[in-house]
Amino acid sequence: MKLFTRLPALFFGFAVVAALLAVRGYDPPILSALRGAGFDTLQRLWPRENNPPQPVRIVDIDEASLRDLGQWPWPRSQLAALVDELTELGAATIAFDIVFPEPDRLSPRRLLENAAAAQTLQMAMPSFDAGLLPDNDQVFAAALAGRPVVTAFASSPGSTGQGVPVKAGFAQTGADATNAPLRLGRITANIPVIDAAAAGVGSINVDLAREQGVARQIPMLWTDGSRLYPSLVVESLRVAQGLDTLLVHAAADTENAIESLVVGEISMPLSESGMFHVYYRPDAPDLYVSAARLLGGKDRDALRSLIEGHLVFIGTSAVGLLDVRTTALGETVPGVSIHAQAAEQVLSGIFLTRPEWAAGAELLIVLIAGAAITILGSLLKPWMTIISSGLLAMGILGLTVLAFRGNGVLFDATFPLLSLAAVFLSSIAFRLFVTDKEGRKLRGAFGHYVAPSVLAEIETNPKALKLGGEIRDVTVMFVDIENFTPLSEKLKPEDLVHVINLLLDACSKAILAEQGTIDKYIGDAVMAFWNAPVTIPEHQYRAARAALGIRQAVAALNKQPDLAALLNANDAKPLAVRIGLSSGPACVGNMGSSERFDYSVLGETVNIASRAEGLCKYIDHDITIAGSLTAQTARLATLFAGHVPMKGKTHRQPIHAIVGDVELAASNEFRQLEAAYLGIAETIGKGRGGGVSGGIKRRLSEAMGLLPEMGGYLKALPRRSEDFRG
Repeated sequence: MKLFTRLPALFFGFAVVAALLAVRGYDPPILSALRGAGFDTLQRLWPRENNPPQPVRIVDIDEASLRDLGQWPWPRSQLAALVDELTELGAATIAFDIVFPEPDRLSPRRLLENAAAAQTLQMAMPSFDAGLLPDNDQVFAAALAGRPVVTAFASSPGSTGQGVPVKAGFAQTGADATNAPLRLGRITANIPVIDAAAAGVGSINVDLAREQGVARQIPMLWTDGSRLYPSLVVESLRVAQGLDTLLVHAAADTENAIESLVVGEISMPLSESGMFHVYYRPDAPDLYVSAARLLGGKDRDALRSLIEGHLVFIGTSAVGLLDVRTTALGETVPGVSIHAQAAEQVLSGIFLTRPEWAAGAELLIVLIAGAAITILGSLLKPWMTIISSGLLAMGILGLTVLAFRGNGVLFDATFPLLSLAAVFLSSIAFRLFVTDKEGRKLRGAFGHYVAPSVLAEIETNPKALKLGGEIRDVTVMFVDIENFTPLSEKLKPEDLVHVINLLLDACSKAILAEQGTIDKYIGDAVMAFWNAPVTIPEHQYRAARAALGIRQAVAALNKQPDLAALLNANDAKPLAVRIGLSSGPACVGNMGSSERFDYSVLGETVNIASRAEGLCKYIDHDITIAGSLTAQTARLATLFAGHVPMKGKTHRQPIHAIVGDVELAASNEFRQLEAAYLGIAETIGKGRGGGVSGGIKRRLSEAMGLLPEMGGYLKALPRRSEDFRG
């Protein structure tokens, strides 16, 4: 690319890079969605492996449990039995992914709240003490007391409601991070008797709003502005280890910037706001145990191996209870599965992190890669730019995979790749725009010299326009105005230019109509050629047709009233042209200097065509063609005008006069003319004199009398016998 187009391309490319950086700084939702999709792709390609298996299990209130044990909600006395069974089987922690915000409506004691039921019972058993009826909430609370049970609360948008008891204590290092986590909204908590009996209370919310409905992250910590609250997973890990306090490591120099959370012997990295990236494994049946199986009282030995020492999460997969989420693997799973998988991940020590510097690094890569493609795109050929862009893209992908596989770092490849593509396409588009602009100029200029069909062929097959020179078989035409000197003397300069332009325009249109290439305008003359720069079949025939077209165009010009009046007013003859043609080998190509050149044709064929135009005076005919005729050209109405000597040629060259088109050649009138012409020519051929004898003149006059409408063409007779004999 030339310097004057390279600089605008560079400015344009850098402007695109700057715009991309600004868009990433704004970070619209679509970029966030693409970024999340990129992280999901990494997990789908390399999901977490549960090897060795971690002691985490889900007690599933599934369809089978609802079928065998009754519809939900179950009496809490039944849930108490479930807690008893899990405790008996040795569960390390029992965490409910269920909130109990209201008293159990199925509790026997609550039957007396119904006036009709209380009256009926009083009538049946006057001495019955209602206080003896069991309260399922009390039964459930009694089952929780003293056991490693964690209950749940949920936060929903809205003003902060009543708080929940915090069982865990918090210690912090670094600057204060109390306001770093997500802020609690309207809280949905358990009835107090249940939370009071539990060993821990944690949040069950997952962050879906900021992740386009995909559970990629879960908050491990929450805040109400004055204190911190743990998640269900954190509380399960704390209770399982018998801890009272959680340790929050915050940034030393920045307030409200969390770095990690320590739960006993476990340290987990968190984002500044306390978010935890869940690394999923494919959902598998080995994670689940049906609640119906546990409460069935059978195969307890087999169940003990599944429960003992495990963190047990109780939740539901029943379709009707609508607790389903979408994971980064694209699977739809019960909500409780997300907490269980997060607990597995923490226990395995496999973490995903997105450091705060990652976004800055991605912007730096966009800047470097965008600048590189902009510069390379202005210097290299398009295919080399494509290869360079591909290598950069592979480098970005490789870096992303290496960061994920080697260090669990979530590096966003989507925006750098999109930016790379945008800069590349912008660079190509700019170059195409510049090239197309130059091409339009070239087509505009070249279109004056070649036919549209030829120009289309050149654009389709650029190799046809070979730089330098090559030898091709061509047909060359010279067109010159007859009696130009007298015409120029009689007309004013401005009128002369007008007339010449009209005539040259008519000639040019006739040439282009037959797919010829106009080489140059030489004063009042035109030079054109056929079969270059692209192949033109039957190029001699097309050149001959173009000559006939010029004849008709000149005749039409002379009939124009304005032009005829101008010529008559200046006592000038009607316009007439002489046309010479020649076919043969010639050198065609770009000729000239490195700064200025023309696509032209050189060689003996050009010289012969020029002399053929001069011979029009000699044989007194307007169109002559030197050399042999092709089979297609011979179908036209032509008359052999003899052999003439030409400078540079040892032998005389055959000359033909082109009389008319194929239709004229097939007419009876032309056949009669041709027969008369040949008869007279034969007589001349037998003559010995240097001129035409009186007898020949009489026979010529007779022939012209016989064919008055065609007789003018008999002027094409050779003037000397040696010319005819060759």
